[in-house]
Amino acid sequence: MNFKWKKKYTAAIIVAIVGAVLTVVTYFATDIYQKDEVALITDDKIKDTLIEKNEDVYKNQDQTRQQILHLKILSGKHKGETYTTKNVYYPSQLTTQKYHAHQRIFVNIKKGDPAIVNPKRDWVLVLVVTITLALMVTISGKHSIALVISMAISWVLFYLIIVWDVHLNGSHIILLFGLADIIFSFFSLLIVQGFNKKMLVTWLATLLGVFVSFALCYVIMKLTGESEMKYETGDYATQDPRGLFLAQTLIGILGAVMDEATDIVSSLYELIQTKKDITMKQLVQSGRTMGQEIMGPLINVLVLIFIAGALPETILYLRDNNTLASTFGFTLSLGATQSVISAIGIVLTVIFATGCSLFFIKDRDWKSLFKKEGENK
Repeated sequence: MNFKWKKKYTAAIIVAIVGAVLTVVTYFATDIYQKDEVALITDDKIKDTLIEKNEDVYKNQDQTRQQILHLKILSGKHKGETYTTKNVYYPSQLTTQKYHAHQRIFVNIKKGDPAIVNPKRDWVLVLVVTITLALMVTISGKHSIALVISMAISWVLFYLIIVWDVHLNGSHIILLFGLADIIFSFFSLLIVQGFNKKMLVTWLATLLGVFVSFALCYVIMKLTGESEMKYETGDYATQDPRGLFLAQTLIGILGAVMDEATDIVSSLYELIQTKKDITMKQLVQSGRTMGQEIMGPLINVLVLIFIAGALPETILYLRDNNTLASTFGFTLSLGATQSVISAIGIVLTVIFATGCSLFFIKDRDWKSLFKKEGENK
């Protein structure tokens, strides 16, 4: 056991060291970027001037400020040149950016005038990935390799699905993302669990949870005429808003139920392996108890993620003197609907995961499910 932990810690330290080196290399990298040029703000202290104070009709206050930045270009055909530019920003930083001394940024130079594009944040991404991988290796050991491969394949598949949808111009988006759910879940479970009976049972329970809950809610939406569904509030541009909303919902349900199905099926499988004489009724009771303990935290996590995503826009709407009902309609209605549908999927998956786990029992006595406690076999 100690040897295994030493191997985990050694691997995690190696990942952390390699990641730290890559973070430093990425921070100082300049010549790998083609579109924009890298510049360094050379100021030790940036001159920051108040231009005006702003206040809207609802008494929300902000300021317009201006920074004088001295830049040294670190890459591209203007490498080594120095420039002075202005950056106008608002302290709220909703649509503008405040820059800091010795910060590295991307600029686009046209006719001798540098336009600031964005801060150079790629090294931060490398650092975050390094910390994540190091923690995964520490906790999961060699299984973290499968997790990383699973995530990489999911990203590739997601990109291919998006490209395909763009090619089809969104004409079959629900069918496309339904297929994506099937493929995502299969490969994720295959890589993490391997191809075996437990993986297939988990996959079946996941798909049942996703598509039954989606179909149930789709029927309810049809029966109610989709009233109060404000698709126009979504950031859907010129795409079909209804189709995109339903595609989002399909992906969201999968994220909610796959983890739950995996936990329940894996736990019941281990229970059967350690207690060979367990009855179908006892297994169902164990699955129900497990589901009751998992459902609450999962649904809470779902709601908290939704609230966190909607919080900034909700506060902005309320500060602009909108009513609570109006704010809910424009910022929360679609997200709340998706959360409810995912919560239904979580509840139904307890039933499906427990039911599918019955296939692990070799001698299945279906009649025992309906017998009362203490009744003779």
